[in-house]
Amino acid sequence: MRLESNFVQKQQQTQSMKLMMTQQLSQSIAMLQFNMEDLTAFLEDKALENPLIEVIPGVDTAPDYTMTTTRKKDNLAGADDTDWLEQIADTTMTLSDALKEQMQFLEMTSQQKLALLFLIESLDKNGYLQTELDVVASALLISEDDVLDMLETLQGFEPAGVGARDAKECILLQIQRHEKAPDKAYALIRDYFEDFANKRWKKIADGLGIGMVDIQAISDFIITLNPKPGAEFESERVQYVVPDLVLQREGDELRVKVAKQFLPRMKFQEGYFNMMQATQEKDVAAFLKEKAGEFDWLKKGLEQRESTIGRVGEAIVRHQREFFLHEEKRLQPLTLKEIAEEIDVHESTVSRAVNGKYMETVQGVYELKYFFSSSLTKKASEESDAGDVSSQSIKKLVQQFVNEENKLKPLSDQKIVEMLDEQSIQVSRRAIAKYRGELNILSSSKRKRFT
Repeated sequence: MRLESNFVQKQQQTQSMKLMMTQQLSQSIAMLQFNMEDLTAFLEDKALENPLIEVIPGVDTAPDYTMTTTRKKDNLAGADDTDWLEQIADTTMTLSDALKEQMQFLEMTSQQKLALLFLIESLDKNGYLQTELDVVASALLISEDDVLDMLETLQGFEPAGVGARDAKECILLQIQRHEKAPDKAYALIRDYFEDFANKRWKKIADGLGIGMVDIQAISDFIITLNPKPGAEFESERVQYVVPDLVLQREGDELRVKVAKQFLPRMKFQEGYFNMMQATQEKDVAAFLKEKAGEFDWLKKGLEQRESTIGRVGEAIVRHQREFFLHEEKRLQPLTLKEIAEEIDVHESTVSRAVNGKYMETVQGVYELKYFFSSSLTKKASEESDAGDVSSQSIKKLVQQFVNEENKLKPLSDQKIVEMLDEQSIQVSRRAIAKYRGELNILSSSKRKRFT
């Protein structure tokens, strides 16, 4: 049997437009996404490969810029009065060093000393023991009882709570050594730690034969203790927030400027270029042409980055004008797409432009992402205009309500919904629970105080 095929093969040319991701385009996109620190590091890496590039870093940022995105600055212009010695972290003593120093005052055998040193080196940065006692005993060829004796010695060192194997033991160690620990505090944590953490206080009160007021007093004492006793010895590099944009205000006029003083700059090494060009060698000429071209497109990329971030900042200020002019005003709902359409770029470009970038304003230093939020419906009424309210504004109100609540009768999520409704803002109870979680606010039952 013979099968006949109707398929015919033929060649055909088609023409289409396609954007190719070149190395230069890829690096230009990366430059837009970099914050100033990463941008400086990127350019310095390029300078190592290109002798025609000299990178001039931006000026050092003042300590006043070290803040969260919503905290106000007390005096930005007062940086000259800063005692710079006070800004230097003391990195001379680690937790391990402090504990080994305390060992010097003890009389121990060489075996005990070895076991104690092993335990000290087995602590994490918070001061918790991360190794099982049987593992230590097996490694040192001693009994677990001997290891336990050395652990008890370690747990008698400063800071109180060091050497604990979990949070419960850490708190118990501190209660034991605290002169002003309330009665029943040790028994409460020892026997009812999980119940206490979950605020099942009625069960604790019945079990210990004490009142709610007594448990409240113990709770107030417990929160003064340190669940991470070793953390105070951690010396991490201070991260400074450097503003990419500065918002200047003159009356009701707002103007956005790029903070060029903090931006890294590139300088063309003309002397080296002329010296190498004088050799008149073909290979050298080709090398210089390639490296000069790289300098040009990097410079152009920096200018484009500056322009894009500036345009995004200006668009944000136009949309959030009332917020910048009147601190009590709420943020307006704003999306990346709206800004992208306004300045005629892709939405992903706006996303990169606001990622890790900051704006200095009269109210404080804010990350540009802070000004973008989803919207919630606001009812039309005689007292307020119809429109939308940003989720950031809702969170501020929730935080305000909780801060001002009667702690003996904390506000439930439903009550917060009703309070927002009185301000013509419609939001569900589920949304309030979500915002509480994002704000690290406990539920009303766990916020309740008894005195």
